[in-house]
Amino acid sequence: MSNQLLPTIADNLLKFSSRTAFCIQERAYTYQDFSDCVSGISQALQERRIPEQTPVGIATADRLETYASIFALWFNRLVFVPLSPANPAERNRNMIEQTGIKHILAFDQAEAAIVNANAGDESIETRGLVSQHPTSPKESSREDDMLYILFTSGSTGTPKGVPITRKNLDAFVRAFFQIGYELNEQDRFLQIFDFTFDVSVQSYVLPLYLGAGVYTVPQEGVKFLAALKVLKEHRVTFAKLVPSTLQFFKPYFGRIELPHLRYSLFSGEALPEDITREWARCIPNAVIENHYGPTEGTIDCLYHRWKADETLAYNGIVAIGELYDGMEALVVGPDGQAMESGQKGELWISGDQVTEGYWKNPAKNRESFAIRDGKRYYKTGDIVFQDIQGRFLFCGRKDNQLQIQGYRVELGEVEHHVKQVVGRNVVLDSYVEKGVLSLVLFVEGMAEGEKEQIEASLRKKLPHYMIPGKIVSVGAFPRTVSGKTDRGGLRGLL
Repeated sequence: MSNQLLPTIADNLLKFSSRTAFCIQERAYTYQDFSDCVSGISQALQERRIPEQTPVGIATADRLETYASIFALWFNRLVFVPLSPANPAERNRNMIEQTGIKHILAFDQAEAAIVNANAGDESIETRGLVSQHPTSPKESSREDDMLYILFTSGSTGTPKGVPITRKNLDAFVRAFFQIGYELNEQDRFLQIFDFTFDVSVQSYVLPLYLGAGVYTVPQEGVKFLAALKVLKEHRVTFAKLVPSTLQFFKPYFGRIELPHLRYSLFSGEALPEDITREWARCIPNAVIENHYGPTEGTIDCLYHRWKADETLAYNGIVAIGELYDGMEALVVGPDGQAMESGQKGELWISGDQVTEGYWKNPAKNRESFAIRDGKRYYKTGDIVFQDIQGRFLFCGRKDNQLQIQGYRVELGEVEHHVKQVVGRNVVLDSYVEKGVLSLVLFVEGMAEGEKEQIEASLRKKLPHYMIPGKIVSVGAFPRTVSGKTDRGGLRGLL
């Protein structure tokens, strides 16, 4: 198997021409269909004579044309910037301005207008663009070519652009397969993620690299029910999900049977041990893994294979385990010193998967990256520690530690104790009242009497300064487009 992603996928367009590349909205598209679409869009781009390495927006949708647009850009050494119709208009406008986007690929003018009201002549309609002439990556392609720019939330309210290069993505793919998965062109991969979430890249790049199939989940309707339908009816063998999805699946655990699922991977947020154990009964033949990685580290860079007879967790959260091949890490204390085994500190990561820095943001780069012993590290902001075997355990965000009445409080510890009482999604946060910082607990679907149970249980287990001053019941937690719990949305309920 080649170490280079794009040439391999270009070869697969011919090699597996009659096999299913995508199943979208119950319609199957072959590798030939996909190739024709990529070629048609590629020709349209070439006619525009867009300079290489120029960022180009894509009005993303659950369509073959969206996926084909991505590869048409990559094959022409152009840079993919996803513009989601689910984003607020102001966020898309900010990303367009930051990257200087002049062209937007969209199925039609209506979809272009949703992500950019001023698209006009700048948009390129992809509807009906097909060509029988195969296309492939330009020979001038280099490993430092940017492939995509994804935007993450910024503390100032302005999203930060994270450019990922061919070198970064090639390193991720190479390291991922060195874990030792038994996967080939016969496998079927689930794609549930919005294109603005970097795990989506994994969900279509890996199967296309193998000559396998991508089975997408419709973005409209009840998404988790649609995901279950795709998993079952299409006999999906590989599924990557965010842990929050399991909370939606949970009421149906007694009826879910997915014997054909062989790999069940999670990333994007903390994976609770208790619900993982319940999920395992639904997928008796599957390997379950917890993966970890910031967008700045190209999708994922650590992993832990969960085993029913071996619990490796902290505060009820499954370990993030060991590093991907080619990656290095430090656990760094508040004063910058490297911590020893068992000591908590901030996780710093280094290696070929790590981005060169934020898009045109030198101030943030100075803050978020550091040189140590000649190696460049990204400061993740996540608090971890290593066990005696060197495996990493996740404790929470650096900003999820608060000083309450002079005491340091780890929010994850309190959340862990509450989950033992209610067994559902909970989020602990803070609020200021009359100049005093206090804790607030959000509980999803809290039943009558549970508030008193929570308070009584916490008083038995935790010191007074760790007891929430407010407990708020929320019918259903708000979600981000990537499926994660929207903490900002919860704060808005106060």
